[in-house]
Amino acid sequence: MYQNNGGTCAAIAGADYCVIAADTRLSVDYSKICKLADKCVMASSGFQGGSESSAEELGGKAFDLSTSAHKADELP
Repeated sequence: MYQNNGGTCAAIAGADYCVIAADTRLSVDYSKICKLADKCVMASSGFQGGSESSAEELGGKAFDLSTSAHKADELP
């Protein structure tokens, strides 16, 4: 059954900072903000199952991109 958990997420970024916030309305036992990689996070609202699926998919891609970037730095 689809359950719209709703809520609000907001983010702002500058040259050397990023602030991410999410409310706790309509959320029980989970956070609307999740870490995908060392310097990558995702904030989401809506259906919790959809958010989890997106985080899993994007988390793998974020990890692949970050490891690829480090490997490129090691090339001669």
